[in-house]
Amino acid sequence: MLKTLSRWRLGSQLLRSAAQTVRPASDASENSFAGPEDLPKKFVNPFSKPVPAASGAIEETKEDREKRLKVLQLEVDIAHQEGRRVPALSFMQDHHWEHVLTLPTKSARIKYFAYLWQIEMKKESEQRKRAQRAEDTQQRLAEVRKEREENTHIIYGLGHTSMFLRIYDSTINHWQNNRLTRAMQFAPKIVMDCSYDSHMNRREATYAAKQLMLCFAENRLNDEPFDLHFCNAQLEGSCMQGLKRFIPTMLNPEFPMNVHTQCFTELFPKQNLVYLTPHCREDLVTYNPDDIYIVGAMVDTMNNEPLSLAKAKRMGLRMARLPLDRYLQWGSGSGKSLTLNQMINIMLDLKNTGDWEAALKHVPRRKVVQGSEFQQRKERDSWSVGTRARKLNMRVDHLLDYVDDRRKVSSFETPKKLRERREGMEFQLDTWATGKQKKKQRNN
Repeated sequence: MLKTLSRWRLGSQLLRSAAQTVRPASDASENSFAGPEDLPKKFVNPFSKPVPAASGAIEETKEDREKRLKVLQLEVDIAHQEGRRVPALSFMQDHHWEHVLTLPTKSARIKYFAYLWQIEMKKESEQRKRAQRAEDTQQRLAEVRKEREENTHIIYGLGHTSMFLRIYDSTINHWQNNRLTRAMQFAPKIVMDCSYDSHMNRREATYAAKQLMLCFAENRLNDEPFDLHFCNAQLEGSCMQGLKRFIPTMLNPEFPMNVHTQCFTELFPKQNLVYLTPHCREDLVTYNPDDIYIVGAMVDTMNNEPLSLAKAKRMGLRMARLPLDRYLQWGSGSGKSLTLNQMINIMLDLKNTGDWEAALKHVPRRKVVQGSEFQQRKERDSWSVGTRARKLNMRVDHLLDYVDDRRKVSSFETPKKLRERREGMEFQLDTWATGKQKKKQRNN
């Protein structure tokens, strides 16, 4: 225990000394007389992108960076041996260490290490379950072999004597890739605009990479897929690096996936491009197979600025949005944002059927009001409006006709004929003003 504690103290001292060498001299002179309680505390998101250093700051040399990396590795190793929520050194990869070096505080490092530790625990749990399933499979196969040895009769069925050939997973993969290759030649095109890396933090970029992978998978499984193109791809960015971890063979020349670093305006005719953005005012009424639709590959959980609308206007492209309000009744408190794979599924069904109601079935049911609930809400709204109208609907017939006893008159009485003529009620214009004057003089 004392040995571990001494190693921990040694690592903390080395890390503190390495951080002091990188700190500018001006900051050191200003904060030399300030206590720890006087320093401003600023919240740092451990998953956000690193902020570029100021122009006046001293750049860290390669030797200091390697020295600080070794100290951080020593810190992680000691914390892992003590049983803290820190991953093992074998789990940490190069991109993990690059992000750790950009974190400015110890609390940010602890949060990021806890996040990686959770991922490591999930992977270890999946490996244990996979090993248990493999062991159960071996036991089941041993029982089947023993049963076959004891039974001399022919056994029919799957896995036994059968008239059907077995289709392997590799055969299905080749068939689906061949379908994508055929779509590259004859199918309509659709574009994913991957130029929003600078507007997303690290977590949003990870979500975007996963959704792009699902876009490729959903398009690949469809009977009539699109010719899908990933344009403006920043191969060194967080989104493309995450997508490459999901699909390691995406840049291979034999793999049927179109990844371009060029803009879509350089690859396709500009008059055929239509940018799908939820911020424009024009609805997409019908699907045109000659048009090339563009979807912005961005996850905007924090930033809701109309970036796709601004980009389409800047490039002079046509714009359209999905007619969600025309066909769906949105629930209260539900956002109208859709994921990228949901957009691809909607466009696939719209291309194949041309029916918006069938295409919009991919919108999550939690976001919309169901049929019975919508009918109940409609009836409740109509009843409240009718009640308010009935309260204002009063009879004014008794004010127009002469009635002997006003006390018997009700505002809800059955109306009489408005054109009924009564004697003694003729209007005399000559005596009307004189009568008022005589009554006024009498009162005075």
